[in-house]
Amino acid sequence: MKLFDSIRLTILSALMCCPGLLMAQGTHPLTRQEIDSLLNPSLLKGAEKLLEFEQTVINLGEMTEDDQPVTVKFDFRNAGTQPVVITKIHTDCGCTAAQTDKLQIQPGEKGSISVTYTPKNHPGTIDANTFVYSSLSDKQPLAKLVLLGNVLPSRDEWSRYPYAMGKLRLKQNKVTFRITTGGSEKQTERILCGNSGTTALKLSVMNLPQYATFKTEPEIINPGQEADIVISIDASKMAGRTQSFKAPLILDGVTGRPSDRTLTLEVNLTDK
Repeated sequence: MKLFDSIRLTILSALMCCPGLLMAQGTHPLTRQEIDSLLNPSLLKGAEKLLEFEQTVINLGEMTEDDQPVTVKFDFRNAGTQPVVITKIHTDCGCTAAQTDKLQIQPGEKGSISVTYTPKNHPGTIDANTFVYSSLSDKQPLAKLVLLGNVLPSRDEWSRYPYAMGKLRLKQNKVTFRITTGGSEKQTERILCGNSGTTALKLSVMNLPQYATFKTEPEIINPGQEADIVISIDASKMAGRTQSFKAPLILDGVTGRPSDRTLTLEVNLTDK
C-alpha cells in the first residue's frame, strides 16, 4: 500500500475510534474531505499558467533495495508575467528528498526541481509525490510531481540488520535506559538480531556488570533464525552512581576483535 494512502487510513481510523481526536481549527472533527485536502492538496487554480513543467510524472522503472539513490530533474519555465517565489517543497514519503535550483523565477526564466529516491528499505511499488508551494498559497501547491516504479527486495536477506558481529546481525548496537537516581526499579530492553551464518550461535557477555543480566530468546540461535537479545538492569544494584554513564558489553559466541563485537549499554540517571 502506498504510504500516502496508509497515512490517510490511519487518520480515518483514529477519527472513527475517537471522533474528537483531530479537530479543524479546534472547533470540529476533520472530515474526510479536509483530511484529503491536507494529504493530497488540490493544485492552485491556473497553476499550469505560472510554472510550466516539461513533465510531472517520471517512471524510474525497476530497481532493487541494493541500488544507490537515483536523482531525476523536473524542468520548468515561468510561463506567467510575474515572478514566482517557491516557498517550500514537500514530499509525502521518507524515501524521497527534493530541492530546487532557484527560489525566485522571473517571467520566462527556467529552473528545475531535483527529486532523489532512495530504494533501500522501501521494497514494493514506487508512487511518491512531491508538492511545490509558492508565496501565492501555503495550502495549494503550484505543482504535483510524481515518481513511479517498482523496488525489488534486497538480494541480502539480512540487509535490514545494519550491524554485524561475525555472523550475528543486529538492528542496533546500543541499548539505553532511563533510571531515577537512587531508585530501585528494574528495566529491560531488547535488540532484534539474527544468525546469518551456517552454524548455531549461543551468546554471552564476558564482562557483564553486576547490575545487569543478559540472555537471548531463544537461547540457541540457529542458522537463518531471528532472536531477541534481552538486557535488563537493576537500579538497586547501582548504589553510589549519581551521573549518567556508558558501559561496553563484549559478546562471546561470535568471531571478531573485542571492539568489533561490543554492545554499548547507556544509563541516563535522572532526578526524582
